[in-house]
Amino acid sequence: MKHFIFGILALLFGLSGCAVSGKHSPTAPASVAPASEATDFANVPAQKTNDPLQRFNRTIFAFNDSLYTYALRPVAHGYVLIVPRPVRTGISNFFDNLGFPVRFANCVLQGKFVRSAQETGKFVLNSTAGIGGLIRVSDHVPSLADVPAEDFGQTLGVWGIPPGPYIVIPVLGPSDCRDLVGFVGDYALYPLDWYPLGIIHHSFVSDAVLIALSATRYVGGLPKAIDTYDQMKSAAVDPYIAIRDGYLSYRAAQIKK
Repeated sequence: MKHFIFGILALLFGLSGCAVSGKHSPTAPASVAPASEATDFANVPAQKTNDPLQRFNRTIFAFNDSLYTYALRPVAHGYVLIVPRPVRTGISNFFDNLGFPVRFANCVLQGKFVRSAQETGKFVLNSTAGIGGLIRVSDHVPSLADVPAEDFGQTLGVWGIPPGPYIVIPVLGPSDCRDLVGFVGDYALYPLDWYPLGIIHHSFVSDAVLIALSATRYVGGLPKAIDTYDQMKSAAVDPYIAIRDGYLSYRAAQIKK
């Protein structure tokens, strides 16, 4: 029963977490694809779209847009006002470092063994010299800086599995069928989710601390994600099309890295 309750809480945080981390997609604050790479993707070539559910997707897009505008944006602005920038950076670095198992496992699954070694070097260096990952010391090591992050959606793409139809998920935002499966895989690989999912049977921190860490992780990613979403929306004649095409192009470009 306890695992069930925490599984529900973890899922709720996971849904909002896609909204904040932009797991992979910098196209919107809520995305099934990974959040740590809020990169400018405006110049990647447009992909052929597979969007047979456009009417449904536009309805969910409008719902998500209201959620971002009236719920997540105030939270993001409040977080920026209250938490100093150096603290926000440290928090972001800490949770990014904690995501090492996701990136490492997917590097191995894709056969990118040099990159998996780089991820290991980053994790060891940042966890030790970087005080538990609060400081990204690896950014100052040329061989470890700017290592492209891998996720399970990319792994499936490398394996030749097609993306399937584009779909907008309530709260999560833009995705496709492949990335939706990939999100589940990455969620299970992230250490904070192991206890709620029952993968491990002993929590190393109290339940309250675990919930607080999960909430902090996702709230910490909101400001950058909301800013990216607002920039795309304000510059687009049709925000739905802009975010859809940007998401699909960005994900296709990530798979090719």
